[in-house]
Amino acid sequence: MTAKLNVLRYILGAAMLGLWRNRTMTLGAVVTTAVMLVTLAAFLAINDTLNEMVTALGRKSNLIAYVRDDARPSRVTAVMQDLEQRPGVGEVVFVTKEDALRVFQERFFDQRDVIDILQANPLPASVELRMDDPAVLPGLADELRGMTEIFESVAVPLDVVERLISISNVSRAAGTAMIIALTAVALFVIANTIRIAVYARRQEIEIMKLVGATDWFVRGPFLIEGAFIGLVGATIAAIALVVLYLQAAPTVTRIISFLPIATDVSFVRNLAVFIVLVGLVVGSIGSYVYVRRYLAV
Repeated sequence: MTAKLNVLRYILGAAMLGLWRNRTMTLGAVVTTAVMLVTLAAFLAINDTLNEMVTALGRKSNLIAYVRDDARPSRVTAVMQDLEQRPGVGEVVFVTKEDALRVFQERFFDQRDVIDILQANPLPASVELRMDDPAVLPGLADELRGMTEIFESVAVPLDVVERLISISNVSRAAGTAMIIALTAVALFVIANTIRIAVYARRQEIEIMKLVGATDWFVRGPFLIEGAFIGLVGATIAAIALVVLYLQAAPTVTRIISFLPIATDVSFVRNLAVFIVLVGLVVGSIGSYVYVRRYLAV
């Protein structure tokens, strides 16, 4: 037990000494990592906000299927029950002819004379779908149009739906590319910092190998250095994110309050924790990959 504690004490001490000896490079790596992670956090917040906006707008892209006057009520009920079980469908509402007439009169109160002239209610009953996922709208619209014995016509804003789907796809693709690029930059910076540390201590490493030091005994300090750089950089990025949120969120929310932007405290807290974990993992992986590849132990 004492021997293990001595080994751990040596690894931690060697790591801290290595960071101090190369403090200029260490500071540069920490700052670069922090900038990369702040950028990543900002992009994730923007991407999440854009996805929420697309989802919220998609829920307003409702499908309306107008029911034939001679359609059997049992068939309409069966179709509605089936639609309620479909993925992406949030709510199915049946609007009677009387409800349709009342809504028309409320919205177009200056044209009530047009309805009064007619002896019967000309407006059809309808089945309205409020969506959770606008991507399923085109397929549902085609399916309902095929039920000619039940529905007279189907109205759906396909142009709006297609644009929302395109925006969502582009957002996901851009988000994935940005995450990969920023992670690669952070890995590159940390790996190069470790490379310089390995080069500066090459003679010490050769001596340890000659006297039979284990692989992890040699690698340990460098892995700790990489994890330390990633953790400190990520912590700085998380603090900057929280400060930025506290300063900017009230103003942004007030200016664009009509948009569904996630600026609540829990969202920012979870994002900050995620950034810290990313920094720790990236720092550890960056140092491990370089040490494993270039350190012949």
